[in-house]
Amino acid sequence: MEYIKFLPILEMCMEETISQKSKLCEAARITSSDIINRAEILHAVINRVKENLLAKTENVLEIEIKKMENREKELRTWISWLSAQTDISQQNLPCFKRGNNKEHNMHNGKKELLASLQRLCEIQHTSLYFKSGESITDTNIGSLFGTVQNFSITPPSPIRKVRRDTFPTIKVHCSSRFKCKGSSGNIHAIAPISVNEAWICCGWGSKEIQLYHTNGELLVSVTLDIPVDHIVSTKNGNVLISSYNGNSIWRLDEQLNVTLFANLSFIPRGMAVHPRTNELYVCGVERDGSRDDLLSLNRRHLIARFSADGTFISDITISPHDPHRLGLMNEDKVCFSDYGKNNKRQLVVMDKMGTVLCVYEGRHELENPFYPLGTQVDQYENIIVADWNNDCVHLLDKNGEFSQFLVDQESDIERPCSLGLDTDGHLWVGNATGHVHVFSYCTWL
Repeated sequence: MEYIKFLPILEMCMEETISQKSKLCEAARITSSDIINRAEILHAVINRVKENLLAKTENVLEIEIKKMENREKELRTWISWLSAQTDISQQNLPCFKRGNNKEHNMHNGKKELLASLQRLCEIQHTSLYFKSGESITDTNIGSLFGTVQNFSITPPSPIRKVRRDTFPTIKVHCSSRFKCKGSSGNIHAIAPISVNEAWICCGWGSKEIQLYHTNGELLVSVTLDIPVDHIVSTKNGNVLISSYNGNSIWRLDEQLNVTLFANLSFIPRGMAVHPRTNELYVCGVERDGSRDDLLSLNRRHLIARFSADGTFISDITISPHDPHRLGLMNEDKVCFSDYGKNNKRQLVVMDKMGTVLCVYEGRHELENPFYPLGTQVDQYENIIVADWNNDCVHLLDKNGEFSQFLVDQESDIERPCSLGLDTDGHLWVGNATGHVHVFSYCTWL
């Protein structure tokens, strides 16, 4: 092999490394600024809470002191009056109401006197103290202040992309397994960003995507304003998110900022990123949103292509095929899991003009009808497709012919629905119960 041909790749990697160093320094500057701003916000909040508590303390003190001063004044008046009396008679009783019946008036006057004295002798004790909040620990302070988080994205080596002289050895075994936190819903999207990390969306209708390590540790969580359908990662570190609730695709950058990537004329579903050009392919359906249209067989199904910056390039109509998840085989071919007519499920391979090249309908020995969902294509154009109904994952060659079952019921997979391939040839499989299995898929070199 002439290794000199790798010189342009190494030079490109040098430029990328210098660029990444600059980006990391800028990210650190922004992070430090965010930390300082957060501290100022918390200090401002703490000061407001302090001032409110001090004001409340002062208000309670003012009210209670006034009550006590009034009581003190009343007590002085009674003490002075009683000290001057040698005999309490009808004529000089306070609060005495004169009337015709002197005995009755004297009796009532004495009762009023005793009631007033009893009231004065009932002293109310008012307490005032500060009740502190929860114990202050690094954990609960961290939840209020925030944390510094980082993660790495390792795109496939460009050298691997030019090596076609060695066909991979496909040998599958499970290297890890974990359950997504707080959910038992189906995992309908997985987007690996490195050898050990992948963004995952668990639970249909969820607006949250989470970054997991293969050991099951939840690293980062991001909540969006739209329910997530599919997610894919790009070689520049972004994550693209499609939603069935709206005609748009959103972008999550390395600093976890969410921005609009592209407005669409259709409802997006599955996506795939071209490994060389970083162009985005999106499958979906055009409809006007009416109830009649939702049931119509005349809706336009399509696959659209966008540049790396979200600019629309072109699309092809693929009706009556109804695509769910998408895989790129090369510049000329795509494959997709198809919800065809009469609810027939199949895997379709199609060229860039919309011509069907082959259709895979599953294996006759399977007990249940073929139900393809998650779809991936490796660098040798092998097609990997998850079969929900039969608890297995199929491997097809580049012509759409069956090669083997990569994963079956013996792997303890229950209703697999999403797939992802990471940079080191590991296959991530998500199922209907919130579990993720990571398999060693193949050895590239």
